[in-house]
Parts: sequence; structure tokens; C-alpha cells
Amino acid sequence: MHSSPSPSGAMPSGTRLQVGKYQAIIHNFIAEGGFAHVYLARIEGKSGYVVLKRVAVPDAERLKMVEKEIEFMRRLGDHKYIVRYYASRVDALPIGGFEALILMEYCPGGGVIDLMNRRLQHRLTEPEILKIFGNVCEALAYMHYCQPPVLHRDLKVENILILTQDQYKLCDFGSAALSKGSYIPTTLQEIQNVEDDVQRHTTLQYRAPEMIDIYQKRPINEKADIWALGVLLYKLCYYTTPFEEQGQLAILNAHYSIPQSPYFSDGLRQLIIAMLQEDQQRRPNIYQVVKTVSDLMHVECPIRNVSELIEERNISEYTY
Repeated sequence: MHSSPSPSGAMPSGTRLQVGKYQAIIHNFIAEGGFAHVYLARIEGKSGYVVLKRVAVPDAERLKMVEKEIEFMRRLGDHKYIVRYYASRVDALPIGGFEALILMEYCPGGGVIDLMNRRLQHRLTEPEILKIFGNVCEALAYMHYCQPPVLHRDLKVENILILTQDQYKLCDFGSAALSKGSYIPTTLQEIQNVEDDVQRHTTLQYRAPEMIDIYQKRPINEKADIWALGVLLYKLCYYTTPFEEQGQLAILNAHYSIPQSPYFSDGLRQLIIAMLQEDQQRRPNIYQVVKTVSDLMHVECPIRNVSELIEERNISEYTY
């Protein structure tokens, strides 16, 4: 991972910080985004690198969001396809506000989006796409299988990191939330709250129809993550999102086209179509997605089917 020019206020190389039980030593600045600076660091007494995320937290409301993100990372970070969490600390600053330090796994391969940008002429092959996508789906299954289920809510190519050529990791749990199942907002205030939440925590191109028009009063649950997986798989295949140019009305009506080129198998195209169903009840659940990916890869399905009420509809029955 290449370092970027350090912005003002960045910690210099060699800075030592105690984070939980670890003594972290800053190696170099990597990137910044939003309220965060990201550094490559080492842990005293250990080999290899880790990532230190330093987050400026302006107020108590933002602090709650950061603490929630840390809690989800702590809870989910032991899965092989989720970025590992090591430790964190939060300090109140004398000038007001807070600072959070989060220590996490370093993925030396960088981001999948960078890989795609390097491969503009020789795009990802179907086996590569299935490997990346399969890893992400297993990570999401781990989340959806929690009780209550955990939604990622910001699934996108930019949130997949490369540990090795055979292992990809889902990251960024700043938008994660517990599923509210079949909850439907009814009052104007509830609808406004949901709308604000969607605007703040999701990326437009990956939003499901039920997130675009809250007034249709449809629940926002695991099936919104499944829609985002459909957009993500489409982007891995075609290097653009299905609704890049048409906008929100196209999302609402699930109006998009699948390019003839590059060519992908019918099974892969059918999986995209299945996940991008306008009617959320017709979208597969995460087990069905993982099972389909496994079948396409000719491997055994790595997860169990824990759904009590599985729809027997086969992926191949979806029409486009």
C-alpha cells in the first residue's frame, strides 16, 4: 500500500501510542477520509504491520457512532473474510471533542477498486470475480446469521480489501446496524428519521428501491444488503454500476441492462438478475447467494442454511 503526502496534523513516523494492550509505532501516513487519518504502523515486539485509524470526533453524537462502529468491528472481526480488529481507545480532548484510535489488520494487497483500476485493459476474469464475491458473501452471511441480524448497509467495491490473492476482506462498519426485520415507519417523523439515516449511512448507487422511496413503506432489512451485493457483482463484472447514468427512478423500477460484452456465464448473469429484483421478497437470501456462487465455482457450500422458511425458488427461475 503506497503512502500519500501527509496532511497537516498528521502524526510523524516513529510516534508511539498505547492502544489497549498494544504499543503502536507509526510507520507512515496512508490516507485520509472524512474525519479519519489512516496510518501504517508496527506493534512493539511483533513482526509485520497493522493499520491505525485515528478519528477526530467533534461531539457526543458522533462519538456514539464511532463507538458503535468499534463494537461491530470487535464483534465481527474474528471472521476470516472480515478485517480483524485488535484494539481501540477513545480520549476526550482538552479543546473539546474526542479522538478515537482503532488498531486493525493490514491488508497489503490494497483495495479491490485499485486492482480494478490497474486491470482496465485486462479485466477481472469470472473465476477471479467469483472468488472475490464469494469471500464477501461469506462475510455478509456471518453478519446476517447473527441474532438479531447485522446489516452492513454500505457494501461496495471500495470496501473490499486484499489480504492475499486467495483472501479478500470486507471492511468499514461505520454504517452497520442491527436489522429491524419487518419494521415499517408509519408517522411522518419516523419516515423522516429513516430517510436521514439512509442518506447518512448508504451510497446512492448501491441503494435498494425501498431505500429510495421510504414513503412506499417497505421494510429495510437484509434484502437491502442483497440488492447492494447485486450492484457490487455487476460492478466487478462490468466496471460500472447498473444505475450509473439513469439515476434514482431507474433504481426504483429496477430498470437496467446487462452488457453483451464482456461475456460471463448465464449462471453469473442470472445471479445478478436475482439480486436486483425490485420486489425485495423475490430477492434470494444470503444462503441462496452463497450456495449459487459455490455451485458456479464447483465447490461445496461453506455455510449452513439456517433460515427456517427457505423459499424453494431456484436462482435460474428469475426472469429478466
